[in-house]
Formats: sequence, C-alpha cells, structure tokens
Amino acid sequence: MTIVNSHNDWDPLEEIIIGVSDFWCVPSEEPGFKPPQRSGKRSDEHIDKAAIQMDNLERVLTSQCNVTVRRPEKIDFTQPAKTPFFSLAHQHGASCPRDTLLVIGNEIMETTMSRRARYFESMAYRKIMNDYFEKDKEMLWTMVPKPTMADDMYNVDFPWDINCQERKQWIRNYKYQINETEPLFDAAEVLRLGKDLIVQQSTTANKKGIEWLRRHVKSRGYRVHEIHFPDDLYPIHIDSTLAPLVPPTKERKGILVNCPERPIAKEDKERIFEGSNWEIIDAPPPNNMTVPDLCMSSAWLSMNMLLVGPDRAVVEETEIPTINFLESLGIKCIRVPYRDCYRFGGGLHCHTLDVRRRGECYNYFPNMDSNENHIADTRA
Repeated sequence: MTIVNSHNDWDPLEEIIIGVSDFWCVPSEEPGFKPPQRSGKRSDEHIDKAAIQMDNLERVLTSQCNVTVRRPEKIDFTQPAKTPFFSLAHQHGASCPRDTLLVIGNEIMETTMSRRARYFESMAYRKIMNDYFEKDKEMLWTMVPKPTMADDMYNVDFPWDINCQERKQWIRNYKYQINETEPLFDAAEVLRLGKDLIVQQSTTANKKGIEWLRRHVKSRGYRVHEIHFPDDLYPIHIDSTLAPLVPPTKERKGILVNCPERPIAKEDKERIFEGSNWEIIDAPPPNNMTVPDLCMSSAWLSMNMLLVGPDRAVVEETEIPTINFLESLGIKCIRVPYRDCYRFGGGLHCHTLDVRRRGECYNYFPNMDSNENHIADTRA
C-alpha cells in the first residue's frame, strides 16, 4: 500500500495533513526569535475561529476533491519545555505541518526547525508518521540531526529592528540570527520541483543545513539549489515568496510566481533558471495589504495557496486578484474563508502537507543534465 508519494506542488492530490490551532502560542523571546507582539497562548476566540475554517478546509478537500485528510494530535504546547541546553515557559503549536515535515518522494523528514519553541513540534505528527510507516512498506522516515539550539548556535548581536540600516546590511550579506554551528533548516524553506529542490538560506535555514540536505538526497538523483531574496528584511519560508503554478510540458514553459517585493537574487536567477523550462513572473498583488490583527505574516499570504491538481487550486476567498490571475491561466479556484487562520503562522499552504500526489518524479531542469531530459506533460 503506497501512502507517501509526493514530488511537487501540482500533481493530483490524494492525501494531506491539515494542522490544528489548539493550544497555539506566540513564542517568548529567545536567541532565534523576537516576538513582535505579546507572547503566550492565543485567545480561545481566535483559536476557535481558526479551527472552524481549518475544519471547513477538511470538509472541502474530502467532499469536493476526494482527498484523504489527517490531523495531528492536539498537544498542549502551552506547557513549559526543558532540554540540557535551554528551557521555555511555553512552546508554539501544530498549525503548520509544512514547516516541520518535508516530503520528498516516498520519504518524510522531520526537519530541525530553528527556534527553541518549535523543538518538539513534530511530536504532534508522530502517531500519523508511525501509522504511515506501518502501512507503507516503502516509506522512508528520517529525522534530520536534532540541533542543541544552545546559545552558541545564534548570532546574539543580530539587529532585530526591521527598520535599521544595519539589519539591511546583514540581510544583503545573507547573514541572520542563526549561524553555521550546526545544520538547521525548516521544511518550509524547500520548494520541490521534481528532481530539483530549491532551498532558501534564511532566518530559518543555514548553509550547513542546506548542505546536509544536498548530501542526503544526492544518491537518489536529486539536486539542491541554494537561493536568496536579498530585498527581504525577514526572509522566512519560501512559499509566500516563490511558488509554482503551472508545470512545464513539451509544448510550453512552466510558470513560477515571485513576490515582487522579494525578487530572486540576480545571480541565483541566472544560475538556476537561465536556459531552463521555467518562466518567472510577478505574483498578483494581495487583495488587502492589511493583515488581520495579531497576524505575524505579510499580506503576501495571498500567494499561499494549495494546488489540488495542475488545473485546480484552493484559494482564500477574498484574494480576488490571485483568483482572477489563476483563472486566466486555466486554473479553477475553490474559494474558502481562511483569513481567521492567518494569525496561526501562515495560510493554506503553510497549514497543510501533501503526503500523496498521483505522479512520478521528473526532471524539470533538463538544461542541468543533458542525459536526463524527460519532461512530463502533467496536463495530458
């Protein structure tokens, strides 16, 4: 029984994990994170509103898209946590399976995370992972080396003020609050394009973490490409900055949308995409540049959609510019209310993890290897 099989964001979706809002907390200040608002548990009102919209997403996916949905265990992350290297008054939550779990083909990785408050987050998915492991005899279950998250893993002099000139200089030099002491990367820094994995070096992924991933997947024929967005003052998680919409075929190039406020570094764009089968265009603007109160993400969650197939997407119902743009490309939009979930670490893509999509692993960058030039027509 094959359960785990996912190589990209557009093949027909068959099984998915959706997070939960229960017991969700804004982390306290720590070396890897400075909260922009009061830390502690989200209000019951906000938790309940988000739960209603997440539950509705589950109903939509099961009833309209015939997708199997799994949900994580509701662990009380308001509890304190302690390791030999740090202690916390409370933790974070399990709203974003995309952040902590990475699916590459038949493998699910529990990634390191980069903040102490998220150290034990993958435990919420442990029963699901164990169930997959027992039922799918081909599933690979990997845990990336667990970091200590000791003080020496962080640059304690990182300038947190988003408006200061020193911070801009740090970011443009690709230097962040995490250093290179140990491998670190959140799963949400990885964009999967078949045999090629695009990984953002950022506030939640260091070069050593990217190198660990490169060595780990190399024997299976994957290529890992480090990417940067130098104009971003808080680079974190690639899926609201660069996202695939249309896969390449033999007849046409694929389409990737890039947040126009966070363009790809020129040298990275040339190195990775020049001569490829991909066209990069600006994402349409958000419908509303004002995010809900207490939301710690940007308005560019408008890009944070969930493709359930190459011609169908689940999109937040108020994101009209995005909906119009997708429909102009022939992508039918399933509109769902989701703004109440924006207070919980992200949007539709962040709060889901596609475990099984019906498709195979293809090389969408034949320019990188002349001997591997098979391009799949996923719309055939």
